[in-house]
Amino acid sequence: MGGKQKWALIGLGLAALAGAYVYVGVDVRPHEEYVPDPLATVVEDTIPDSPSAYGIPLEGFIIERGQVKKGQTFSDLLAPHGIGATEVDSLVKLAAPVFDIHRMRAGHPYALIFTDDSSRVPAFFVYEADQVDHVIFTLRPPMDVRVDKRPVRTERKSVSIAVTGALWNDLEKAGADPVLALKLGEIFQWTLDFYKDVQPGNRFTFVYQEHTVDGERYGQSELLGIRFEGSTTKEAFRFTKDSTEAPTYYDAEGNSLRLAFLKAPLKFSRVSSGFTMKRFHPVQHRWKSHLGTDYAAPYGTPILAVGDGVVEKAGYTAGNGNYVKIRHNGVYETQYLHMRKILVKQGQQVEQGQTIGEVGSTGLATGPHVCFRFWKNGKQVDHRREELPSAAPLPQEDRFSFEMHRDHLMAQMEQAEMEAQRVSTATF
Repeated sequence: MGGKQKWALIGLGLAALAGAYVYVGVDVRPHEEYVPDPLATVVEDTIPDSPSAYGIPLEGFIIERGQVKKGQTFSDLLAPHGIGATEVDSLVKLAAPVFDIHRMRAGHPYALIFTDDSSRVPAFFVYEADQVDHVIFTLRPPMDVRVDKRPVRTERKSVSIAVTGALWNDLEKAGADPVLALKLGEIFQWTLDFYKDVQPGNRFTFVYQEHTVDGERYGQSELLGIRFEGSTTKEAFRFTKDSTEAPTYYDAEGNSLRLAFLKAPLKFSRVSSGFTMKRFHPVQHRWKSHLGTDYAAPYGTPILAVGDGVVEKAGYTAGNGNYVKIRHNGVYETQYLHMRKILVKQGQQVEQGQTIGEVGSTGLATGPHVCFRFWKNGKQVDHRREELPSAAPLPQEDRFSFEMHRDHLMAQMEQAEMEAQRVSTATF
């Protein structure tokens, strides 16, 4: 057989293989966080009839894998296998609509697929852009470049664990995603003090949703239902009526676990001076009232709006330094003083937890901190002594759907607790 006839046959064979998998023409940007339906069930992978990789049947082919090395180019990866500059240039142009070759990164896996014969003709090159997206280059005529995705499997799981020490370690030991411990802190930040209320011997029961790609955990797991049993019992149920709304956590009665205000304008800080009617001012060196709470933190620490509202003032005075004042409604206002940098403007709508500035020491301040002030009905009060309102409860029209969802999660939590009790009894 002549050389031209041989390559014509190989070309036809590769064209047939290239048509054997699905074409997905999308750009491979840094993969966005996977956000599934909270009620989703398991997505099963299709099991191929014969061995395959990246959706490509491997009968008659062999595969070699590697990782892109620092400084290695697309051409460097292909040249040792007989792919010349002309072919590389054609592939780069074909890739342009779906993938920028210059975005290949060191450390990312790749695969070369060859014909399983003495000629070892390179047929495909596959670059793994991330855990899901991979770019498939057909190396021989008719050349092609396409992007495909591995299927993401979603599975609902439940686990019940006794606290022995660090919750992160307890979750990891139970086979659950330890990052769930951080999510717990966010969900119960208004109702549970993890330093005081959570003790060894207490119990957490979770229903959560986990995503995997080829058996490896992918993205972030979502907590759907939580029960804490200690000196008090706390429950939380994740609910949203449709995918367009951000999920909210409610207690069993449908009350939001989110308070209208955060307890402090900084995530990590210490109280350096409290609300008092008589304090010796460190700059003015005289006794005067201090109608706010000082939170000490390093320069540049993000300052958060403690609640939704509108920026009433954002500016500078000699005493306050750079400051922001927010009106939340007809009853509550808050103020944040001594900022290094202001990140919002007057009249701007802000949301709870939004960064509005950075910790500094402008104005009458001796070190980096934020002086946080809280008004109720026009009078400055100590926010740490206030019974703060909760966010809006579950709308009445959503109650039936919520209760059905809640009861299903409760049944799963009870099953997990029974299984934990069975294992504990069997151990002893």
